[in-house]
Amino acid sequence: MQSKKTVTMFFISSLMLAILFFAVLYLYDPLKLYHKPLREKYQNRIHSNMREQAAGIINNWEFDSLILGTSIMENSSANEASKKLGGSFVNLSLEGGNYFERHIVLRYALAKKKITKVIYSLDHLGVVSREGHPGFPIEKWAFLYDDSRFDDFRVYLNSRYMKCLRSFSSSDKCLGRDTGLDMPNAWYADPFHAVRYGGLEKWFQASNTVQIREVFQAILNTVNQIKAGRKIPFEKMDERMQQLEAYLDETIISLVSKYPDTEFILILPPYSRIFFALEAQYDKPMFQLYKEGVRYLVSMGEKYPNMKVYGWGDHDFLDDIANYKDLYHYSWKINSWMLDAIQRGEGLLTPDSVDGYLKVIGDKALQYDLFDLGEKIDAYLSKTEKPK
Repeated sequence: MQSKKTVTMFFISSLMLAILFFAVLYLYDPLKLYHKPLREKYQNRIHSNMREQAAGIINNWEFDSLILGTSIMENSSANEASKKLGGSFVNLSLEGGNYFERHIVLRYALAKKKITKVIYSLDHLGVVSREGHPGFPIEKWAFLYDDSRFDDFRVYLNSRYMKCLRSFSSSDKCLGRDTGLDMPNAWYADPFHAVRYGGLEKWFQASNTVQIREVFQAILNTVNQIKAGRKIPFEKMDERMQQLEAYLDETIISLVSKYPDTEFILILPPYSRIFFALEAQYDKPMFQLYKEGVRYLVSMGEKYPNMKVYGWGDHDFLDDIANYKDLYHYSWKINSWMLDAIQRGEGLLTPDSVDGYLKVIGDKALQYDLFDLGEKIDAYLSKTEKPK
């Protein structure tokens, strides 16, 4: 009898402790999944891991438009987008987020909110991936965007948040940085990134960074392959294009079709001319997939008038290395300029204009002198330590 009573008391005590634990966790709620911070001074505290943080923003903040890109869109101002394009924007861009990952977030946002506009960047169009970012495995965050709110607690059941809970810490690590929702993960002012803008000499000065070493290696490897007469074969192109179309249908078109009252503004990132040259002059199959992907999305825009595709790869600013910190990441000024371009309709691609646009970017990419650039890099590296 005493044993049964002891077991009962143990069960009740354990249950009470569990209820207390989850009640405290609910009130603390570092990612704002269930409510905004109880203290107003913490309401602008945002975590940099947007794969986890976006759920709380969608659940508890008021907005009707969003920017959903990758790191190249993290420097886009939501406030500026609101002023220029109308609506009330937030920037939920995922660093390194592929279309599959962003589909998880976008599908949830569209289901939870009445979204009027979505600015979406078509990063690395031609690549099909349903894998999560290596640093952010999908299984560790995707459950935040399902139909159940109860299991969202799982995101806190780790050493990081347990340490925060023990001390009710308000540190940046626990409650996020005081950034607000305009550009919560903007990096343009970070000296680590900012010093690389300004031209090839700036890249040379930053040649000890991993990103620049990878850029130099990519350029030199491509130049050497071209000089050696090596080519990447056009293998299974029809199959690859079918896979790409299915991927775009799954991750983008399905939502465009389901939400006809939402305007989807798809932008082709104006990567540096060097990037397009590397593909057009050597990785020709990938460049072909890119072009066919653009054509496919533009053609789908005829079927779905709520979707528009913008591209600015025919502009001269892509030729100027000073605008880029590597092959992909352009100056924050270009982020602002793109909003102006969208506002005035510049760069809007149509079935009548898309072939001409793709011919221009193809011609410019083929005309770019990779050999001269390679010689400059090689000359610089010959005086220093060559990247491994």
